[in-house]
Amino acid sequence: MAEPILEQAYGYCYILVLGAGFAALMIFITKVLSNFLGEKQNSESFTTSGRNTSSGLIASAVVSSWTWPGTLLTSSGMTYAYGICGGAWYSFAFTIQITFFAVVALEIKRKAPGAHTILEVVQARFGKVAHWVMLFYAMGTNVIISAMLLLGGCQAINVITGMHLVAAAMLLPLGVFVFTVIGGLKSTFISDWFHSIIIYLVIIISIFNTYTRSDKIGSIDKMYELITEVAKVHPSAGYKGSYLTWTNKTALLNGWNIVIGGFSTVFCDPSYSQKAIAAKPKASMVGYFIGGLCWLVIPLALSLASSLANLALVNDPSSPTYPDPVPTTLVDEGIPMLYGLYMTLGKSGCAAGLLMIWLAATSATSAELIGFSSVVTYDIYRAYINPRASGKQLVTVTHGCVTFFAIAMGGLTVLFNYIGITISWIITFIGVILGPGVFAFTLTLFWSRMTKLSIIVGPPLASIAALIGWCASAKSFYGAVNKDTLGQQYSCAVGNFVGLFGSLIFIGVISLLKPDEKPYDFDTLDDNFFVADDATVEEAVAMRIEDPKEKRELKKYSIYAQIIAWSLFFILIFLIPMPMYGQKYIYSKKFFRAWVIIVMIWLLIAAAFIILYPIYQSRHTLLKLLEIVQGKQEKEEKELLSAQASQVVEGVVVEVVLEAEKRKGDEI
Repeated sequence: MAEPILEQAYGYCYILVLGAGFAALMIFITKVLSNFLGEKQNSESFTTSGRNTSSGLIASAVVSSWTWPGTLLTSSGMTYAYGICGGAWYSFAFTIQITFFAVVALEIKRKAPGAHTILEVVQARFGKVAHWVMLFYAMGTNVIISAMLLLGGCQAINVITGMHLVAAAMLLPLGVFVFTVIGGLKSTFISDWFHSIIIYLVIIISIFNTYTRSDKIGSIDKMYELITEVAKVHPSAGYKGSYLTWTNKTALLNGWNIVIGGFSTVFCDPSYSQKAIAAKPKASMVGYFIGGLCWLVIPLALSLASSLANLALVNDPSSPTYPDPVPTTLVDEGIPMLYGLYMTLGKSGCAAGLLMIWLAATSATSAELIGFSSVVTYDIYRAYINPRASGKQLVTVTHGCVTFFAIAMGGLTVLFNYIGITISWIITFIGVILGPGVFAFTLTLFWSRMTKLSIIVGPPLASIAALIGWCASAKSFYGAVNKDTLGQQYSCAVGNFVGLFGSLIFIGVISLLKPDEKPYDFDTLDDNFFVADDATVEEAVAMRIEDPKEKRELKKYSIYAQIIAWSLFFILIFLIPMPMYGQKYIYSKKFFRAWVIIVMIWLLIAAAFIILYPIYQSRHTLLKLLEIVQGKQEKEEKELLSAQASQVVEGVVVEVVLEAEKRKGDEI
């Protein structure tokens, strides 16, 4: 086992000092928005950020939240193990899940703009039993992903600095908890933007250093030559042992496991639907599409700059594991990324890599905290415990949930570590158990003939079938059923496939064999959602779409979104990888050079967009804030709905919308 590269002080500095500083910055920004622009922290703003977030901030939130520690570590581990196709398979597979969710995000805004969570939509359409079934899939995904986020970050910090994993797991959520509980979803969006800036800058520096000025590599051609030489001594499982080919059966299976199994990590995770709910209607679709395409290049570029460099320099005496390759355990934990940065940039590169991991862990953790608290507050507390809850009570519950979950995820992370679970194992496993929720949530929004019985029975049956298939395939292919065999490619492929598509089959068959008397009328769906007594008029107006023209336009956008999503799926999963796999193509030096240059250009464009476009879209707000600070404008105050006209009758708000409110809604 290699010795830690950095001192323990680095780990504690990132988690405590940097965490406290970042939390202080987010709290300061939240207070400024509250004091000058009237953005008070009520029950609506904490969970939905006022439902008026722009596409630029949604895109940066998608990039940041989807840049898990696993994004940085697992993609790099796959590149180290399989070569050029490893990081590319990871990038392509997880991009299409985001772009497909763009379709779902727009549908949520079209049919349920007043919902606080996607589970509220399930309850409104199918009732209590179906709601509890889908609570299992949503909260199960939320809990497992949260632990995985911390697990990846803490394992990396432990290996690189020697900081005890338990200390890292219990301390890392602290800073996130502070700014999340004070600023809510708005602070999460702002922190996501800051995180994205830093991550893009680190990757830009690392890839340009590796391919233009590094003493050990310094050019694309030198990297090509080194990778070719390494394949002769430590061949891959790919065609002719090359790391420059897509013809690698193991990589292909892992890629498809991510494609199939990874859908649950987006579609069943409440934090992603929260971003859709927080967006303006059109911004939800645009933000997810652009965010997905800007995210794609992060694991692609980083793995080319770091783990490919680690692989190329495996025979260099400066390698932390010299004269041996990186052990499989550390590869599964994604450590080649940090080793690669260390070898090309020294200790500062390793420290920068650790900074990215810390940012990835904190950003995604904040989103998961909001997702968990929103579900508990609206789908358990207000749905079943206190339907007449005031806004103040809802805020109290959300704060309590954030506090509880910040502690609980640290404990679960420690548990996963001590039973030998890695982030690579979780990524391939999660679809087996929770994948059946994907089509259940999707068809709830898209298929009017889906029945209550089908959503109650279908997903659990699919989960049982997936578990049986998963264990049976492990026994059949590998001779035993244990943690190691269940994490193998064939076992996961069978389990993920049965889990995802078994749910579709069960739901479809049950709905067709025992149909309802008439299709569901989606126009009635939004009548089931209401605001608390602390909401503003603006927030209440944002919960409805009354303009027929806007409804027609959103329906047209929905068709466009489906076409774009399927086109990207075909391009990224079939058109690019499969011909190269089938032809047993090994990159030529010229092709490799073009590949790296395209990735560099893509990285610069994505970084420029994510950094600058949110500022451009917020220019009027920033100008207004500047004028208020200078005393040229009065401080803004939001008009409360309770001061106008709302009353609670048996848990349902009956809104009496005044003419002034109607005019305000037309303006929006």
